[in-house]
Amino acid sequence: MTIPDDLLQERLQQLPDAPLPDGLWQRVNGARRRKQRRRIGIAATTVAVATVAALSPLMRPAPVISQPAPVVAAAPSLPPGVDAELRALDRALQAGYARNATDAELEPLWAQRRQLLAGSDAHPNTPLPRSLRI
Repeated sequence: MTIPDDLLQERLQQLPDAPLPDGLWQRVNGARRRKQRRRIGIAATTVAVATVAALSPLMRPAPVISQPAPVVAAAPSLPPGVDAELRALDRALQAGYARNATDAELEPLWAQRRQLLAGSDAHPNTPLPRSLRI
């Protein structure tokens, strides 16, 4: 059986090449260019996505840590003179803490504050609204 196969191979090699249709190479080259453009587009998109993914942690804003709103108790009504004196004592205490005063230096101010609040209807440990902001 190999003999007829060899003869067939010889006959086929003796045949002339088939004529190519007009414009075949132009179509082949056009298809190659389109395929190359598509590959470049995919590569460019991949690089852009990778860049955004790599730089996105740097562009995020710092996380906002939410703090609970301070609870403000209803302030007792104080007579105007007591209120002004209490605020003055609070400012003196704040200044003392700012300059790192000792407890012995601050104790007379605290005693005076407690005495002032004891004379009014307010409870001594009731927080008052703050007028000074640091």
